Amino acid sequence: MARQVVIKIEEGSFELGFPVILEFWQDGRIIATERKCPQLPPNPDFPIVYDEWRNIYTELGGDRAIEMQEGQTTNISSLEGCQNATRALESNVRNWLGQPIFGAITARIIGQLKDGTPNESVRVIIDTSNPYLRKLSWDYWDLFEKSYFLPQAEFALLSKYNRPTETLEKPIHLLAIFGSNEGELQLQQDRELIENLQQHGAKITSIPARGNSLTPQELFDTLWLGNWDIIFYAGHSSARNIHVDRGQDLPINLLKEALRKAASKVKLAIFNSCDGLGLAEYLADFDIPHIIVMREPVPDLVARRFLQYFLEEFTQGRPLHASVREARRHLKQLEIPIPNELFYPRASRLPVLIQNPATPELYWPQPKKHPGKSPIKPKYIILFFLAIAGVLGICRWFYPQPEMLGDNISKGEEILVKLFQPRDKQRGVDAVAQCQKPWNYFLPIWNGHIREQWRGCLITKNIYQEAVQNLQQSWKTDRRDPETLIYLNNALLEATEANFYTIAVVVPVLQDETGQVSNAEVAEELLRGVAQAQMEVNLSLFNENKYSNLTLPGANFLDSKSLNGKGLKIIIANDANLETQANKVANTIVKRSEIRGVIASWTSEMTMATVDIYNQNQFVSVSPGAATSELTQKLRPFFFRITATNNLRAEAMVDVLMNKINQNKATIFYNPASAYSSDYKKHFKRKLSEKGGYVIDSFDISRSDFNAKNAIQKVRKYGNSAIVLIPDGQVTDSFANALEIIKENGGQNWIVGDSSIYSPKTLKIAQPQLMEKLIVTINWHPLSNPKSDFSQTTEQLWGGPVSGRTALSYDAARVLLEGIRQQPTRWGIQKTLADKTFHVEGVTGKIEFKPGTGDRQKLPLELVRVVSCPTKTNSDRFVFIPYKYSKPEDAGLKCLSSK
Repeated sequence: MARQVVIKIEEGSFELGFPVILEFWQDGRIIATERKCPQLPPNPDFPIVYDEWRNIYTELGGDRAIEMQEGQTTNISSLEGCQNATRALESNVRNWLGQPIFGAITARIIGQLKDGTPNESVRVIIDTSNPYLRKLSWDYWDLFEKSYFLPQAEFALLSKYNRPTETLEKPIHLLAIFGSNEGELQLQQDRELIENLQQHGAKITSIPARGNSLTPQELFDTLWLGNWDIIFYAGHSSARNIHVDRGQDLPINLLKEALRKAASKVKLAIFNSCDGLGLAEYLADFDIPHIIVMREPVPDLVARRFLQYFLEEFTQGRPLHASVREARRHLKQLEIPIPNELFYPRASRLPVLIQNPATPELYWPQPKKHPGKSPIKPKYIILFFLAIAGVLGICRWFYPQPEMLGDNISKGEEILVKLFQPRDKQRGVDAVAQCQKPWNYFLPIWNGHIREQWRGCLITKNIYQEAVQNLQQSWKTDRRDPETLIYLNNALLEATEANFYTIAVVVPVLQDETGQVSNAEVAEELLRGVAQAQMEVNLSLFNENKYSNLTLPGANFLDSKSLNGKGLKIIIANDANLETQANKVANTIVKRSEIRGVIASWTSEMTMATVDIYNQNQFVSVSPGAATSELTQKLRPFFFRITATNNLRAEAMVDVLMNKINQNKATIFYNPASAYSSDYKKHFKRKLSEKGGYVIDSFDISRSDFNAKNAIQKVRKYGNSAIVLIPDGQVTDSFANALEIIKENGGQNWIVGDSSIYSPKTLKIAQPQLMEKLIVTINWHPLSNPKSDFSQTTEQLWGGPVSGRTALSYDAARVLLEGIRQQPTRWGIQKTLADKTFHVEGVTGKIEFKPGTGDRQKLPLELVRVVSCPTKTNSDRFVFIPYKYSKPEDAGLKCLSSK
C-alpha cells in the first residue's frame, strides 16, 4: 500500500486558526504521529469570499455552462462578476496556503516520506468537519503543486469506513442508477460510458430501463438485491436528496434499509451529481470504503467528462486516488474562458474523493500476466528453505530466542526504571542477562566458562536461582520498587521451571535531554498494580520449601489466584511518552508469539499512536488510563479500557462546578494538541452549556512561552470564574504549567482539576491558602473504603497507600487474566472480553464493557481535596483525602495537628 498522510483539523476557526495533527499511515496502520505542528493561520475572509463566489456561481446556473457572448451586455456583466469572484477566491486560497506555516507542515510531511521517490503516489486525507475546509481547494498547496514535493499526491476527505478491507474482483457487479434528466441532462452518454465497462470485466445492471423513468420503488428493490461492488448515480441531487423523476425529490434516508443491506459489499460509490457532500456524509455511516462526489452544483458536461477521464485512468490499473487526481487535472481545460465558447469556472475543484486511511488502495483488476519458466526448479527452492529452517530450528531448540538489550523491553535482563540502581537489584538483573546471550555465543561449548554458563541457564538453573536471591535481597531493601518484584517473579518462574503465561505492560519512564530518567512516578504507580496481580497468581505455584531462606512477598496476606495451574510472567516495556518509541515498542510486542495480551499505554496520546498496531495484529490491548472518546469513534474490536471516558469525566467535573461550588462560568487551561486534553475540553464545554453554564475563555497550557502570571491576570478580569485544569498526560510541560497556575491563583478562584493533578508533585507545592479551593476528580482513592481488601493488602505489600493509577492497572491485569483463564489464545481472549456477559469484580467496581466499543460501562469518579497532615518526621506534610471528609482525622489519618 502507498504511504498516506492524514491531516487532522478537529478544532479552531478561520478567525483564530486551526490546530493540526499529522498521522502517517502504511499498510493500514499508523506508523508515526506529529502532534506538535504549528497552528494553521487565521483566514477570516475565506468564508465570506467563498459564499460570494458560490452565490454568483449559483445565480448564473452552477449546474450549467457559462457562455461568453460579446453581444449580451448582461451576460458579460454577470460573467465578469463570476470571473472576479473566482479570481478573488483562488487568490485568497493561494495566499493562505502559501503562508510559511504551511511550508513548515510540508517539511514535516516530506520529512516522514523522505525515503520515497518524488513520483510516488501518496494519499493525503483531510480529516475535518468544518464545511468550508471540506470545500477548500487544497491542491493549490505547494505540497501538491511543486514537482519537488508530492506532485503525484491526491487529497481526499476522511470517511468513517471501519469494516475489513476488500478488493475488486471480476466480474465486477455494478449498479448504474440514472435519475431525472430534467434540464436536458445527457444521461444517455453517461449510460454509454458505464456500459463500456463490460469489456473490462464488469457486469452492469442499469435502472431504469432505456426510455423509462426511475421510481423510488424500483430503486429500493434493486438496492435491496445487495450484490453490488460499485454503485454509480448520475442525475440531479442536492443536500441529501436525489431526483428520481421530474419534480420528485427522494430523501436518501428513505433508502436506509436498502442501503444497509447493499453497503456491506459495496467497495466504491460514485455520485456524479450536484452538491454531493451531504450524500457522502450519510453514506459514510454505512461503511462504504470509497466515495466520489461533487462538492458543488456541477454542469452536465463537467460531470460526464470527469466520468470519462476517470474511467479511462481507473480501468488501466491506476489506484483509485491517482485516477481521480488525473481526471481532475484533465478538467482544467474546461476552465479556460474563450469568446463564444462554453467554459466552466473551477470545474477541476468540484470532484472529491472520500476515504479512510485504513483502507488499502483500490484497483480495477487487470489481466493476469503469465511469467516464463523459472530457471530454478521449485523443488530445489523448497529443499533450500527447508534446510535453512532446519538449521535455525536446531539452534533454537538448544537455546531460546534472546532478549535485546537497549530495546526498552525487559523481562528481567535490564533495569528500565533507572531512578537509582541498588547493587543487589543490578546483580540480579546481570544474572538474568547472562542467560539472554544469542545462541551462537554458546557454540564454543568446549570453553569451560561458556559450558558452565550454558548449564547454569538451561540445565541446573542455578544462575536464575542466583538472580532470585539478589532480587529478593533488593526487595527487602526497597519495598516500594515494583520493577524488582516483577523481575523476582520472572526469575522464580525460570528457576522452578514452571509453566506460565506471558503478558506485557507498557509504562512511561520519562527522560531528560541527557537520557537520564527524570520522572518514573507514573510508571511505578502502574507497575505496582500489575506486580501485585502477578504475585497473587504466582503464589499458587512457588514452592517455598525449595528456597528455605526465601520468604515470598505477600505470602501471608495476599490471596493466591490460580491461572489454569500456570504462573504469570510480565514483560515491561517503556514508551517514554514518545510516539516514535511507543510505536517501536508496540511493533515489537505484537511479533512475540508468547505474549497473550498487553496492558497498554496510560496516556491517551500514546494509546492513539499504538492502538491500531495492536488491533491490526489482532492483539488484545487493555488500557488502564486512556480516556479520549476518539479511541472508539472507530471500530477496534481488540481494544478495551478500564477508565471512564471523557464524556463521563467531563460530566462529573461540571457537576462539581454547578452543585459543589455553585459556579457556572469557567476558564479552561488545556493542551489543544492532546488527544486527551482537547477531547476532555470539548465534552466539558458541551456538558457545561447543557447545564446553563458557559466557558469564558481557554488557554493553551502546553505552549513553551506560557506565562501563568499573565493568564491569571486575564482570569481576574472575568470576575468570579472557576479555573479548570486539564493538562495532558505529561507529554508536554502542561502539567508543570498547571502547577504554576495553582501557585499564581493564590487560593482566590476555585480550581477544578482532572486526575493528572492528583500527583505527589502537587502536594510538594502545597500551602493551606493555595489548596483551600482546589478539587480534583480521580478514579479511585484508598481512603474512600479503607477497610477494603485491596486497600489493606496494598498497604502491607508496598509499605504505604497507593494511587488510583495502581488500582486501574491492577484492574486491567485482572481483566486480561480473566480472558486468559477462560480462553488462553489471542483470539480467545478477545472473544471472552467482547462477550456481552463478561464482567470482573475489580477494585474500582464492576468491570464490563459496552458491546462493540471496548468502553467500560460505568466507573464512578471520586472527588479529593488537599489537607495538611503533619507527622513527627514531616511537619509540612500534605495529603489528598476524599472530598466528603472535612479533615484528615475523619478519613482515618493520624496527624499531629491538621488545618
